[in-house]
Amino acid sequence: MAGAAILLGLCLLFLAWRQRDQIKLGGRSNTNRQFRPQQPQLERKLIKLLGGKYKTAHRLIQQSRLRYPDKSADWHWEKAIYDLERDRWR
Repeated sequence: MAGAAILLGLCLLFLAWRQRDQIKLGGRSNTNRQFRPQQPQLERKLIKLLGGKYKTAHRLIQQSRLRYPDKSADWHWEKAIYDLERDRWR
């Protein structure tokens, strides 16, 4: 019983630690940082189009990665930018 309580406490500490790190990163997780484009201006342009919403930008990239897993990082960023610009002029 005591071992289970210790394990639960450690799990809660770990979750709090992870949440604190995500807040420090402005909500951006480490997995998103690993899939940055080779051309940094693509990331800046997408985030600018979204009004500075990092979470939305990275969510769009993750959705694109799920749909087109064989494409490069730059391709996903360009696709998200293209889709946003296309949809805004409809």
